[in-house]
Amino acid sequence: MEFRDVLLSRKSCREYVDMKVEKEKLDQVVTSGSLAPLGMPRMGKPHLTVITDPGTLKALGYIAGPDRDAIYGAPALIVVSCPDVPRPGLSRMNAACVVEMMSLAATDLGLANIYLYGVTMGLSKNEEMMKKIGIPEGYIPLSRLALGYSKEGIAQCKEFAEVLEKNEIL
Repeated sequence: MEFRDVLLSRKSCREYVDMKVEKEKLDQVVTSGSLAPLGMPRMGKPHLTVITDPGTLKALGYIAGPDRDAIYGAPALIVVSCPDVPRPGLSRMNAACVVEMMSLAATDLGLANIYLYGVTMGLSKNEEMMKKIGIPEGYIPLSRLALGYSKEGIAQCKEFAEVLEKNEIL
């Protein structure tokens, strides 16, 4: 897919078909995360936890509460954790860069995805689950990327629209 088409086709997916994501594709998505621009990686690099086990996915989907599946039934989930460093916001910015790179790679591979932040707070408060899935000590889960195949297929290219506010100094 052309890069502009990847950008225009990526959208958040909230309905997945019951089909596993191929390991090769997951590996490519993870590799793309390692290409993200990181601020001060010597202070600690992000850690990725790739989860495809159905039981663990279900537990993580409902960790914030029993009312809804916060990962939308996705068959794969990547948790991005970062060390708690003394630079305010640095870990969160690094996690965001990693997730964005993985999201674009996933779209290019035909995988629907959704960047999840809010539901990560439930995980960060559950030390037992953090140990179970291998979050390193001293690391905080900051974001997640749910992946799978969409019930709708990959989005058709949307029209480009400027959604950011800007000013120009010429």
